[in-house]
Amino acid sequence: MKKLTSMVLAVGLGSALVLSGCSSTDNKVSDGVNKMLDTTGQLSKAIDSGDQAKVKEVGPKLEDQWSSFEDDVKKDNKDLYAKVEKYLDPTIAGSEAKTLDKEALGTLNDQLTDALKELKEKTK
Repeated sequence: MKKLTSMVLAVGLGSALVLSGCSSTDNKVSDGVNKMLDTTGQLSKAIDSGDQAKVKEVGPKLEDQWSSFEDDVKKDNKDLYAKVEKYLDPTIAGSEAKTLDKEALGTLNDQLTDALKELKEKTK
């Protein structure tokens, strides 16, 4: 009986550790996606207003935010990882360009935002 009790406690503890590990990864991804969505929102406003200084300030933040959780996304959601990457790099490059192409950068930012929203839905 004592062995059975010990085994049940060990299995329960192991399960709790595994589940808490999954939860922290999900929270990390969820928090990262929310930060990036906030940034793409700020970028959209700066693009719409033609504020090139703000675009150059906000756009590059996306790379640091993405790098903090991209490995988790790549491991668990390869298709969405590729989709975010497809729009992320051109959006960052456009935000750093010498002249602001509002239409092109706005479209890229919208596509990145859509990919992030899709990732957010999948990781709920």
